[in-house]
Amino acid sequence: MLRIDETSKTLVAPQAGGLVTEASPDREELLALVGASWEAFAQELGLPSLKLLATEPLPGIDMLAFDQEAGRAVVVQVTGETVEWQLYRALQAAAAAAGLDAAQLEAVHESLAAAVPGETPQLVVVAGAYDPSALATAGWLSRRHGLDISTYAVSVLRFGNERLL
Repeated sequence: MLRIDETSKTLVAPQAGGLVTEASPDREELLALVGASWEAFAQELGLPSLKLLATEPLPGIDMLAFDQEAGRAVVVQVTGETVEWQLYRALQAAAAAAGLDAAQLEAVHESLAAAVPGETPQLVVVAGAYDPSALATAGWLSRRHGLDISTYAVSVLRFGNERLL
């Protein structure tokens, strides 16, 4: 990583000790940050076709998005810390979304009228870190059972007065 020196308009190595690792945000802060800046966050994850439709639309579902290219619902679950139940919670949310009928989907957001009721949604899990067994299980579900699941670990660095995610 290089720092942009605004004075000289050049790229320079950051000062030794300039980047300081901080604790990951808690779930509520991470959910608020991601929700308030969805387009930038989705772009950073490499998922620019996801359109955020609702934050906490139903109990147990953190965010519901729609993949405009695939025509499919996407459940986004956020966990600030590493907990052994993080994958279980994400799978529960995906099951809840898959259990919605056409009217319930459209009641959440009109874009979901294009989603197929009962279809397993894509699952995106964002956390400060993961329990190793959660990653192993997610990989197994993807490889052996075709679940479209992605896991992203986020960390926070401080550079001067700025926090970087």
